[in-house]
Amino acid sequence: MRSMRLVVVGVVLALAGAAMPARAAMSLDAWKGHVAIGYSVVESDTLAPGGSLSVSAGVDYPLASKWRLGPALSFDLLGSSSATRGSIRAGFDYSLFETAMLFSYLPSRGPVERWSFGPGIASPRADISVAAGGAGFEDLAVGEVKGEFALDATLMSRHQPVVAAGAELGVRVIPTSQGMWTLLTARLAVHF
Repeated sequence: MRSMRLVVVGVVLALAGAAMPARAAMSLDAWKGHVAIGYSVVESDTLAPGGSLSVSAGVDYPLASKWRLGPALSFDLLGSSSATRGSIRAGFDYSLFETAMLFSYLPSRGPVERWSFGPGIASPRADISVAAGGAGFEDLAVGEVKGEFALDATLMSRHQPVVAAGAELGVRVIPTSQGMWTLLTARLAVHF
């Protein structure tokens, strides 16, 4: 588990270092950022809840005329569900915290102004809440740190004066010990 985290962190840092421009100093004006808020839902198992609030923020720096690179952080409150075994009922609160190093491609044409993709580290959670007998549900709980793959598509105006708003659609794929988590997001994004 710890070695997997170190490998993922090493890969992300190596990609970031290799992709950075070979200049002595970066221009502060070239940095751009974004914040987003919206809805997310996880597809994982029969207990997966209906979804809820998703927030995200990130920055990026130009690598070339059509390419940018930077980190993004997201937090998703995914909702609650419950399971019954015998006479005991347990609730599960689902959430996800993740960070990804995103390469962003800015195409010249088409409805999508920005494609962002890259590796990340995610902490998927399905916490048990039960008054007694919680040990009987431990096989359903999730609480780990795993590698992920992130993909976002942002639809907005290509003519960004200072601030531009758009629709951001995303997917995150996270392998967990209980199975694959696929997170789908739809957010209002503000780029500045």
